[in-house]
Amino acid sequence: MSVTRKDANQLKRGNYLLVDGEVCRITSEPQHSKAGKHGHAKMRFDAENMFTGKKSSVVMPAGDTVEVPNIEKRTAQVISKSSDSVTLMDSESFENFETGLPTDEDIKARIATEQNVEYWIVMGKKIIQRIINE
Repeated sequence: MSVTRKDANQLKRGNYLLVDGEVCRITSEPQHSKAGKHGHAKMRFDAENMFTGKKSSVVMPAGDTVEVPNIEKRTAQVISKSSDSVTLMDSESFENFETGLPTDEDIKARIATEQNVEYWIVMGKKIIQRIINE
């Protein structure tokens, strides 16, 4: 598990963080509410699960530290595509591996054999993020 820690008040739209052990991307600008008479300042933002696409709203104290996953970005060539998975060959190590299709319907429809794609390794899972050439 490869994570670093970051203060909650430093988070921005587009950052990634762990919510209940799942990797999520912040999809809204974080809203900062001031501290009350007896309370602490709070951060509120919307997040989307990177692997399932499930959306959730997160509220946490602004002074808390959150776990941010380390993301390794790599390129690969598509070897084959089936109805629910894709076989890729890494461009640097030439390792062949199978991963699930991306959740983005546009990318899923455009993936074809012999294309180069960018994939991310996040928390030990591999996910296709974009097509490099068409």
